[in-house]
Amino acid sequence: MSNPCRLAVFMAREAPLAVVLRRGPSAWAGLVLWDRRTDSFTPGQWFHGRVYGRRCDLSPDGRLFVYFAAKFGARADPDDIGEAWTAISRPPHFTALALWRNIGAWYGGGAFRSNRDLLLDATCTMETHPKFPVKRLKLAPCPRDSAPWEQRLLRDGWSLVERGFDPRTHHRLGRRELWQKPHPEGRVSLWREVEDIDFRRYGGLYADSYWLETADDLIPLPGARWAEWDGPRLVFTRAGRLFAAALSPDGLRETELYDFNPLRPQTFPAPDWAQRW
Repeated sequence: MSNPCRLAVFMAREAPLAVVLRRGPSAWAGLVLWDRRTDSFTPGQWFHGRVYGRRCDLSPDGRLFVYFAAKFGARADPDDIGEAWTAISRPPHFTALALWRNIGAWYGGGAFRSNRDLLLDATCTMETHPKFPVKRLKLAPCPRDSAPWEQRLLRDGWSLVERGFDPRTHHRLGRRELWQKPHPEGRVSLWREVEDIDFRRYGGLYADSYWLETADDLIPLPGARWAEWDGPRLVFTRAGRLFAAALSPDGLRETELYDFNPLRPQTFPAPDWAQRW
């Protein structure tokens, strides 16, 4: 059996939309639009290179996607973009509307504070590439003691309970790192523990583990690689699949929403609407 694809999910806060970043094979990444009202899925463009999920984000209205990408090694580069960059696109497509060159792949990406307010984690400049100018966005630098993934958690209602790592360098600062987010109705909490960097871990250096806590029980989410509240329901990924779940007297009732594993890389241009601001 082949290894499952790797998934990162970005939910719009003001619209019933989300974007799923699918990685695999290792040199490819694809975007899929998720309509959370109907649990329908629309595959979009593929990117031949690396997209770093911890440094991506979706605008609150679901109309813009900020991502950090890299293509290493010799290749044609007629636009003089370089090996790594941050870009804005219209999901589920990667075609850049705005683009910032980056120095190396250690930092980059961004997080939306509002539909038109973006924190940019640029390592060299806040100026866009001359061929890919930004429009109608207010830019500010990401705090130097933070990172896009942490800014997303704080914005989306997660609380840092215990600090274990430097959010930018992942250097250990404490015994463990714990985040907590209560259910909208307050009867249960979702917990995530940030794990150590592991260069041998399948799917990437970084990983989190998740569980639920009720008034009298802890309910593990074995194998979950991402989890979040979607209104009253829990949604999470496991082994390249997306699930929804609800608590019942018999435990957690899971429903598979979509299997991303069968998707395969394709190359095609973005439609006209995805190439315009």
